Amino acid sequence: MFVALLGLWCMLVLAEGTPIGRMLRRVLVEWPAARLARIERGAVITWALLGVIGLLCFWFLEEDGLRLFTMAMPEIAGWVSMFEISALVDALVVTAAAASTLRLGAVRGWVAARLPIGRRATRARRVRPVRREASNDDEDGAGLALAA
Repeated sequence: MFVALLGLWCMLVLAEGTPIGRMLRRVLVEWPAARLARIERGAVITWALLGVIGLLCFWFLEEDGLRLFTMAMPEIAGWVSMFEISALVDALVVTAAAASTLRLGAVRGWVAARLPIGRRATRARRVRPVRREASNDDEDGAGLALAA
């Protein structure tokens, strides 16, 4: 296989301007590049998810899990690809509608109270000193205060 690919690569380099070289370039370079450019992000995520599921089946169930996964892969791929972007957009619209019904000032105050970012320094409250009368008589102070 490696020798065949190396031979095709050499043909591409050596026969660059000839009709066979142009045909090889079209078949081996341009056509695969165009096909790879059409792959979307959703397809990559779907195939990555299927790969993870296959690896987990193989890890936990070994050969039997791999056989089970290969039999179920078309069904799993159908289920995974069934979810569209419109469901995500609908969820975002519902979230925005629910958020717009709230009082935004209350939410802002609630968030500001829980996040330490951007809090202003609070000033210490002034406390007036309690006036104490200078008396040397200990009998009248505490005993009469408790009786009243």
